[in-house]
Amino acid sequence: MTNSTLEMIHGVLYGNGLRIGKLSSAGRVAAMMMGKYGDTIPFMGPQSHDHTMTVAKVPAKKFYWEAELFVDAHIAVQRWYGFDTFTIIPDAYNFEVEALGAKFIYSDNAMPTVDTNEPLIKVSADLDKIGSLDPSKGRIPMGVETARLVCEKASGPFAMGFFCSPFSLICQAMGYPKAIRAIRRDKTFAQELFDYAENEAIFPYLKAQAAEPNVKQTAGADAWAAFPNLPPDLVEEWVVPSAKRMMERGKKELGISVMAGLAAADYCEEDPDKFDKEIMFKCWASARKLFIMDVAFSGMGRTQDWNMEWLQEFAVLNGKGNRKLPIYASLNGRFMRDSSPEQIVDKIREWVDIMGRDGRILFFIGNVPADTPPINVHTAISAVHTLGHYPIAENLNSISITPPTAQPFDEWLKDQPEAETIFKAREKMPESQTFA
Repeated sequence: MTNSTLEMIHGVLYGNGLRIGKLSSAGRVAAMMMGKYGDTIPFMGPQSHDHTMTVAKVPAKKFYWEAELFVDAHIAVQRWYGFDTFTIIPDAYNFEVEALGAKFIYSDNAMPTVDTNEPLIKVSADLDKIGSLDPSKGRIPMGVETARLVCEKASGPFAMGFFCSPFSLICQAMGYPKAIRAIRRDKTFAQELFDYAENEAIFPYLKAQAAEPNVKQTAGADAWAAFPNLPPDLVEEWVVPSAKRMMERGKKELGISVMAGLAAADYCEEDPDKFDKEIMFKCWASARKLFIMDVAFSGMGRTQDWNMEWLQEFAVLNGKGNRKLPIYASLNGRFMRDSSPEQIVDKIREWVDIMGRDGRILFFIGNVPADTPPINVHTAISAVHTLGHYPIAENLNSISITPPTAQPFDEWLKDQPEAETIFKAREKMPESQTFA
């Protein structure tokens, strides 16, 4: 039995009342997810690839092509911040479609981006012309190696491979307007597209990941299926059945857990005047069907303006055994980038008061923009771990949070096992590669 497994067992016992010993970070997450609460509210590592590249000061044309560098930089940066888990996800929407032959735009300073001016798929006949994905093409081998390294080096509940879920892959291949037109007006073509995405484009990639002995689960990002891109009824009609098919096939033929559709139905309405509690509840209900573990999920949306009493209410109403659903409380990426440390602390104080007192909550950041000030991230983690310490203080306003003084990343890195990989990657960097 691995140390990680023992830590999680300890967390489950601790979260269910056997409060013995000191929790590890992995145990803290397990206590929240499968118990009531641990010693403090956990802060999960976020999706942060461009930010990680910026903090580590490594070139994009190495970072997005070299699996060891990609994984080591993430582990180092997320350990420097002090997250309770590692989340290591690259530009997951691009791997399959790039390997299938889509035109891409490459940069010294950012992730590869699909060229929407030259769509890969225009008509049904294109599917036969493109054919099945060859897992030796493009960056698919790097993606497989990344999955292997993540599961070896960053073991824990969120150590897994990654892929692009079917609807988002379709959008990458033909553009969102044509994709949404197909599922609304040409359902025969739409089903052809989903069948192709699931079986010819994605499954060969999953099969290559499953061949790695430590890769036991893989997750499919699906941000193109977030609300309002897709309303809940279309998520239920297209995304949920697709995810179920992929999960069943992955278990039966590959022996791994396949979670497709993640971020589908994520409530991303940008205008606070249009926030609608009924639609939010429908979105959260659809999203529940796309996770292996039943949770109340907030992700990329404008959460800083939400009424979080609604999310708390949804979690309580849908819980079981006098326990609410675990809440994934996401701090919006732009809010984290553009706010002052004091504004971030105030928002965390508000959320802990509303959603944290009865436990079963985990904080994370929806996606960390490249130019997010590190002090904002350090402050957020300190605030969650301090304000979210159990038992929660009756008056959270009585607890002051001072932005922590962090050792500069490069000084800290010198003593870390990832130092050689990162410092070596900085050698002979392109002249156009600059960092603030």
